[in-house]
Amino acid sequence: MILVIDNNDSFTYNLIDYIKTQTKLTVQVVGIDNLLIEDIINMKPKAIVISPGPGNPDDYPILNEVLEQFYQRVPILGVCLGFQCIVSYFGGNIIHGYHPVHGHTTQLRHTNEGIFQGLPQNFNVMRYHSLIADGATFPNCLKITAKNDEAIIMAFEHITFPVFGVQYHPESILSEYGYRQVELFLSKVGDYCENRI
Repeated sequence: MILVIDNNDSFTYNLIDYIKTQTKLTVQVVGIDNLLIEDIINMKPKAIVISPGPGNPDDYPILNEVLEQFYQRVPILGVCLGFQCIVSYFGGNIIHGYHPVHGHTTQLRHTNEGIFQGLPQNFNVMRYHSLIADGATFPNCLKITAKNDEAIIMAFEHITFPVFGVQYHPESILSEYGYRQVELFLSKVGDYCENRI
């Protein structure tokens, strides 16, 4: 089962559709307002996706509990707010960007690793956020895997565990290769599960 934590964002169900079309695993959605750590432990998810949402990581303390319990146990993908929550959990600062971007595309430069493996350079992704990860305090345990042309951190992966984050919205119709990025994350889920049997 793949658990999607819905942080009350309109994009969440686009993300769920991307996941459902690419896995035989059950996809279970739990709203942030109904989230209990004990319930997630009992669900025994094979992966967790933390959706976009309003506000900032400080508004979602329970997501720190989720990360504490699961980041060493199952693959995790954080999207937009989810990206920020993971950065914050590992000690990075989330700050206001140079300017808010809501409904703007940006070009990515990536490292051709993880969820970018085999993808071309300089493809467009859709951004909806005013907060960004502070490069000066970015956690050493997270490897930056993509930036945009303003050198804003757009994606990372954990150096040890299959934990990934993207600041943009791969599930947006205006994001190129978003479907493929979700597919590559799901392939990590399969690899991780097989290696732990």
